[in-house]
Amino acid sequence: MRIIDVSYDYDETLTTEEDLLEQHYTTVGWAEALAKKGAEVIVLKRFFKNSSFKENNVQYFFVKDSYAKSIRSWQMPCRLFEKIASLQPDIVHLHHFSRSLQTFILRFFLNRETAIVIQHHGGATPKGKKKAIHDRFNSTADAFFFTTVAQGKEWFPNKKVHNKILPVMEGCTFFNYNNRLEEKGLSYHSRNDSRKISNINGDPVFLWVGRLDENKDPLTILDGFEDVFQRYPTARLYMIYSDAKLVADVKNKIDNSDTLKPRVRLLGKIAHHEIQNYYNSADYFVLGSHYEGSGYALSEALRCGCVPIVTDIPSFRMMTENGQLGALWEPGNKDSFIEAVITATDKPLKNEAEGCIDFFKKNLSFDAIAEQAIKHYEKTIDIRNKKKR
Repeated sequence: MRIIDVSYDYDETLTTEEDLLEQHYTTVGWAEALAKKGAEVIVLKRFFKNSSFKENNVQYFFVKDSYAKSIRSWQMPCRLFEKIASLQPDIVHLHHFSRSLQTFILRFFLNRETAIVIQHHGGATPKGKKKAIHDRFNSTADAFFFTTVAQGKEWFPNKKVHNKILPVMEGCTFFNYNNRLEEKGLSYHSRNDSRKISNINGDPVFLWVGRLDENKDPLTILDGFEDVFQRYPTARLYMIYSDAKLVADVKNKIDNSDTLKPRVRLLGKIAHHEIQNYYNSADYFVLGSHYEGSGYALSEALRCGCVPIVTDIPSFRMMTENGQLGALWEPGNKDSFIEAVITATDKPLKNEAEGCIDFFKKNLSFDAIAEQAIKHYEKTIDIRNKKKR
């Protein structure tokens, strides 16, 4: 099976192919995991220069054209399309629901037997005429990858499309828990070594990693912690964030609360490769999302044995084994959050942490994702070939 993974946009501040791939590390991990399972994988990306190389059994091509780093909805990267067609793939994996016209035009460049998959990466569902147009052009694709089927049905209310919706996690993390202990056969460790690096403390330690915006809902979390800290006075909350839309409201909330002020620390932006130390230092991971395409931060937390206390939304439900790991709570409901904290902290922490790590390996790792994706690819190719006979 020859799979071509295609990306249309790139960061113009990046100067080398290696920098681009480092930024798109989930694409690299996905491709290498597929290659390990015997697939022929080719990654094609638009870039400011033409080049190619092969690494870890994955072939990379970078294609230059006359467009800017991010193509407009009507611009057709025909050089990229021609390159895709010349490689005669069995399946083309796209990442852009908003590039529906490009998907429609690409179909004319490909052999009749070549299947197209579009993967969802979050974002709000478009409305009205815009949605109707996107859905019409995207219907050219043979399958749609969503983290859960429920999300796909929300995106495509037309039941005729539902048989094209296939569940697969959109990406993974290279984060890890303590490797030295893993080599000794231990899957969970005390957080003391990691806390020496991160310089955080508390009993227990709660960690937030996410934007400070209305969707992530930090204010509901903080409302809940005013009660939580009364129950657990030695607990601490650390908040890592980059997008700080609500930072003024968050700071005001903390500064005007005698309960929150000594127990909540805003860490701000932390380099991504360093966040692993904080996951490995924390006991519980909290987030108030009303919607997520999947949940990279949650995936990272699980990988490091950080027990989730997150909202009851489709992707988080799947990623916590329907709430068996940690606890789920109703978005925007402070009392529901408090109850979830009590439920999660009543469970044996060591067992919960080990359960998170084990679930991640079996269901959310690159190997697990690749195994599921290959089954979906094979099914999609088979269905397309039957239709074209």
